[in-house]
Amino acid sequence: MFASEVLSGVRVADVVDIAIVSLALYLLLNWLRSRASRSLGIAVVLMSGIFLLARWLDLYMTTAAFQYGFMGILLAFVLVFQQDIRHGVERLGAYRWFSGSSANTPSDNVSDAIVEAVAAMAKQRIGALIVFPGREPLDRHVRGGINVNADISYPILLSIFHSESPGHDGAIVITDSRIERLGVHLPLTSELQKIGGGGTRHAAALGLAERCDAMVVAVSEEVGTITIARDGELDVVDSSVLTERLRSYFVSQLPSPGTSSSPLLRNLANKCLAVVLATSLWYLFAYRTDTIQRTFDVPVEYRNLAKDWEIDEPKQTLVKVTLSGSEPAFSMLDPADMVVSFKLDQMGDQRMIRKPTAASLKNVPKDLTVERTIPTEVVVYIHPKSGE
Repeated sequence: MFASEVLSGVRVADVVDIAIVSLALYLLLNWLRSRASRSLGIAVVLMSGIFLLARWLDLYMTTAAFQYGFMGILLAFVLVFQQDIRHGVERLGAYRWFSGSSANTPSDNVSDAIVEAVAAMAKQRIGALIVFPGREPLDRHVRGGINVNADISYPILLSIFHSESPGHDGAIVITDSRIERLGVHLPLTSELQKIGGGGTRHAAALGLAERCDAMVVAVSEEVGTITIARDGELDVVDSSVLTERLRSYFVSQLPSPGTSSSPLLRNLANKCLAVVLATSLWYLFAYRTDTIQRTFDVPVEYRNLAKDWEIDEPKQTLVKVTLSGSEPAFSMLDPADMVVSFKLDQMGDQRMIRKPTAASLKNVPKDLTVERTIPTEVVVYIHPKSGE
C-alpha cells in the first residue's frame, strides 16, 4: 500500500532527477574509496550527517547555518582539501568509461626480465626504484629524468642502477613495455612511521603511491629487500610474490573479461548504493503528496500596441494569482519570473477588449495549477494618442 502510494506520485522528472543524483553519488563514492581522499570522505560524511539530522529534527539554527553559509563551507572545503580534490579530478579524468584494451601491459618475457633483474639487485644489494604508472598522470608528481625509450632487459636494468651510473639514484618509469625515463625524482612521503627501517628510496616509493595509482618497486641496498608501494602502503615481498603482484597489477588496468561485455556490472555495489542513497534523498526532500496553495501579486504587461495608440488610465497593473501544487513544484517557481502578458496587436478598430488573466499567465511550472486569478479578466480601453 505504501509502495503503491509512493509510485503513484513519481513523475518522469523525478526519475531523471534520481538518475542524475545517482550518477553524481556514484562518482563521489568511487573517488572517496581512494586512500588519499579518506580524510575528505570522513569530512563529507560528517557534514552530510549533521545536515540531515538538522533537517530531520527541525534544528532551525543549524539548518540556517548550512543554507546561508553554504558558499563559505564550500570554499573552506576547497582550501583544506585542495590536494584531495585535485586527486579526485585526476581520477575522474583517468576513469575508463568504455571497455578497451590497454597498451600498458607488458608481455610475460618483459615481466620475467624485470623480476629477474630486481631479484639480482636485491641479492647484490643494489638499490633501485621502478615505477609502473596506472591510469592517472604522473607528471604533476615527479620531476627531472631523461627520456630514453629503451627496451627492457636484464643487463640494461642492472647497468642503470649500478652505483657508477649517473642516474642510479633516481627512478625509472616503465610504460608500454619500455623504459620511458630514467633518473626521475619522486615525492617523499610525510608518513615516516610507515617506512620503518627503510631509507630514502622507500620514502620516495611510498610518496608517489600516496598521490596516484602507480605501483613502485623499491630495492633496498642496505638490507637487500624488495618492497612494493601501492595505494599508500608498503609490502616487503620475494621474487615469486613480485611476479604475481606485477601480473595482477597490470591485469587490474584492463577491463575484466567477465565484465567487458557488461559494463553495467562493474562496481555494482557502488552503483546500487548510489541509487539507494539518491532515492532516499529524493524521498526525504523531494517527495511530497500534500497539496498546498500560495497566492502571489503578479505584474501585468501590455505588448504590441500600435504606436499611434495608448491605454486609458487607470489600467490594471497587478493580478492576484493563487497556485496549488507540491512543495517541490513550488521550489521550481521563481515568483519574479511570473507575468500576466496581454497582446494588443489584434484590436483593429476596437477601442475596448476583454482579456482573461489565467490564460495570459506566463512562466508557471507545469506541475503547478492555477486555482484562481483576481480579477478573472481585465478590460482594456485604448484611444489615439493626443494630436493624432
